[in-house]
Amino acid sequence: MDINRTQHILNSLMILAFLIFGGSSGVLLITDTPLTSSTVALPFAFLFLCIMTLIVTGQIDEKPQMIEKYLREWLVICIFGVIVAALAFTLA
Repeated sequence: MDINRTQHILNSLMILAFLIFGGSSGVLLITDTPLTSSTVALPFAFLFLCIMTLIVTGQIDEKPQMIEKYLREWLVICIFGVIVAALAFTLA
């Protein structure tokens, strides 16, 4: 597995997730929307993705030989975080 290419993809994903978080948070602030769990769930799901991607990228820098394990764990944790955010969005 190409480590440099994977890190570039993860960095791009992290930047994209942070930009979406910033944009959706800005929309919430500009439109003066009341902050309920359903309105806050989507921006913080993207913030969660950004933070988890940052952590995994750092782990890959430390031990590049374990890249497959780190990516598998990252995928499972991100899916769990998105499901929690979707549940907060629908049940609130």
